Amino acid sequence: MIKRSSLLLVIEILFLSFLCSETVYAIEPAPCLEDTVIVIWPNPEIDPGGRPRSEVFVPISASYDSMLSSVILYFTSNLGEIEVEVLNTTTGGYVSGMVDTSFLSATVPITFGSGHYILLFTLPSGQRYRGEFDV
Repeated sequence: MIKRSSLLLVIEILFLSFLCSETVYAIEPAPCLEDTVIVIWPNPEIDPGGRPRSEVFVPISASYDSMLSSVILYFTSNLGEIEVEVLNTTTGGYVSGMVDTSFLSATVPITFGSGHYILLFTLPSGQRYRGEFDV
């Protein structure tokens, strides 16, 4: 029984190291299992009910990369310069700045340590989006 569970553990470790390998490519590099996908949705201030009444296209996707201590942003198209606000609700750390979306991706360093983070995005059109994650 111990040999079988040890063998399964070795196979699992090899499989996980294969997934996190820099040489595994599909369309994009395979995300390492240490990444946290951040769900982005329209900001509740726009919709007082807190959820869209129909399916909403969100032009931003994001994930937290623990190896880089950064949020990696991807954009479906060039949205212009958008404002990005980062708030750590645990420590009170806050930073905001403008991000150029013409490269269709951007990296936002997370420097406030562990805690619960809120990301706010404001597009030039005034549309706002929000995401939350924990570090």
